[in-house]
Amino acid sequence: MFWCQGIVIKTKPMKEADRIVVLYTKERGKLGTVAKGSRRPNNRLASLVQPFTKGRFLLSDPTSGLKDISQGIIIESNQDLREDLLKLAATNYFLELVDSSVETEDPDLEVYQSLLLGLKLIKLATDLELSLRYLEYRLLSVLGWNLQMQNCTSCGKDLMKEDDLKFSPVQGGLTCVECRFGDEISLSVKTRAVLLSFDRLQPKALIKLKLDKKDKDELEKILRNAWDARIEKKPKTYLFWKEVSSLENSNSGKDLQA
Repeated sequence: MFWCQGIVIKTKPMKEADRIVVLYTKERGKLGTVAKGSRRPNNRLASLVQPFTKGRFLLSDPTSGLKDISQGIIIESNQDLREDLLKLAATNYFLELVDSSVETEDPDLEVYQSLLLGLKLIKLATDLELSLRYLEYRLLSVLGWNLQMQNCTSCGKDLMKEDDLKFSPVQGGLTCVECRFGDEISLSVKTRAVLLSFDRLQPKALIKLKLDKKDKDELEKILRNAWDARIEKKPKTYLFWKEVSSLENSNSGKDLQA
């Protein structure tokens, strides 16, 4: 048995009353666990294994297979993220990015800290779209997939004074005219500047960053293509996030016209 601190990334039903619970822990990285009886309303584990919960978990340590959660302590329930549909969708998407890009029992303190940052930022965000772009970019860097936005990824040519910019998702950065890879996407000088600013921008400063829809759409295109080139399949939760955010924007437009 051992204690660890972690975050509930996702859950799914198992048998009649159990749940499979995927944790990302500070000490051991991603772990697959079982919370027996947690689907029963009065079960002592029911609240502990709700999605997005940060807690301390006492786990069995079998030589193979899923570990059992025997007890735990809630540090932060993050219930407000579950009760707001937009934030629920955004958080599920961010956590799926983490889940799909890390191996089981491969601990990384920076990944764990990125998870904590993501939950906090989504909770406080005034612009969820921009916050997700920031988290996508920062997570790529934490995972060692830094985007090269200053030099050609092939020959190293300085492209900071260029204004005809092309981004290769497969190469993970800009390419010059002589080194085009064939999958390039155009991006503006402004979008490049925003991406570079993400390297030094503190999360609280995002509130002051204002972008129009065209800029946000271009950022999304660049970062989504960068992620698609690095993970096997597009996250299902991304499609749900798009549906929910589109509905919210549509409703906001009606409110303004009323």
